[in-house]
Amino acid sequence: MADRPKKAPSDEHLGGTRAQLRFILWLVGPLGVLGLLVWMFVPGVLGRVGMAFVISTCASLALYFVSLGVQEGVGGPIARGFGKLLLPSGSSTPPPKALSHIEAMVARGDLAKAVEAYKAEIATDPADVTSCERLGTLAMRQLADYDLAVWAYREAERREQAPGRKFGYALIVVGICRDQLKDRGRTVVELRRLVELYPAAPRIEALKAELDELKAGLFDDPGT
Repeated sequence: MADRPKKAPSDEHLGGTRAQLRFILWLVGPLGVLGLLVWMFVPGVLGRVGMAFVISTCASLALYFVSLGVQEGVGGPIARGFGKLLLPSGSSTPPPKALSHIEAMVARGDLAKAVEAYKAEIATDPADVTSCERLGTLAMRQLADYDLAVWAYREAERREQAPGRKFGYALIVVGICRDQLKDRGRTVVELRRLVELYPAAPRIEALKAELDELKAGLFDDPGT
């Protein structure tokens, strides 16, 4: 059986919008016209009442068209601008950087090439946090190159603007030094830096206690 030709897109989806517009015009149109006539030809209090009807009608129509623009996209950029003001998305954080070409290298097992590609992205883009984070994950999970992971997460911390995320990257560095590198002296250095830079961070008192315990251990165990 031959394929049937596709129908051209219809505008049936506009039926609801048109019905709404007709209803609004039938509702407020006569009142607006009546108010305009009273305002123009009747002096005194009634004239001011007529003016109020005209203003109310104009305001109602304006509110309707703004609402329509926000809901249906009618009005192009202006309507979308109202939509962003009235219905903000909740986040101004830019989307993650597209790094699919490097992810393809990782999927193929070309890990050394992926590392160099991430480093190139980091070197050429001072605001690139995503490449730092993904390089750190790659170094930790698939390469077991913990010094590289420390470098990547330190770069992510340096570039990140949000204080909470900056603290999170610094905390990852502490964890790598303590749990993967098992370098007590380096862990002490990183913990001291952490508590000095982020004194209001969550669980900071517990981190200070851990720092004090590690520093005491350095004197108790000269061989570490």
